[in-house]
Amino acid sequence: MKNLSLNYIKPNHSQESISVLLVGNNPIEMSRVYESLTTLKEKIFKIDTSFSDDDTMKKIASSNPNCIIIDDNLGIASLKHLIEKINLLGKEALSITLLKTKNSQEVLYGVQEYLMKESLTPDRIYFSLVNALRFRKTQKYLKIKYYAGKKRLKRMFI
Repeated sequence: MKNLSLNYIKPNHSQESISVLLVGNNPIEMSRVYESLTTLKEKIFKIDTSFSDDDTMKKIASSNPNCIIIDDNLGIASLKHLIEKINLLGKEALSITLLKTKNSQEVLYGVQEYLMKESLTPDRIYFSLVNALRFRKTQKYLKIKYYAGKKRLKRMFI
């Protein structure tokens, strides 16, 4: 268990820097999303792209993004496998947003936010990323509180 502290959780301001890794296998759709992200250059300070699982894991390690946008065109099995690999990294501040073609719920575990491709706008992408980060930080806060409470309860009975 990592040593968690409440000091690492900062309030979410609109000026919070967002670094995005865009993952997919369709260059046309990815370029559309990339173009939308570049219009948000005052809010997003870094945008990276990845077309494979191995490249995604390398870019997570090297560029340390705090948001990952994954296109569901990867296929259900590949998508689940990639999300599982990302979550196994144990990076608490890393949020995952899934770009969906249709409104179905094949992939639920490990994803903080969903976006429908048909209604993509730069503002929707930005608010989705911010919501995903807030959700991830809330999860981290609750995990810290849970383990702190568990320790206190254990001390009461020992």
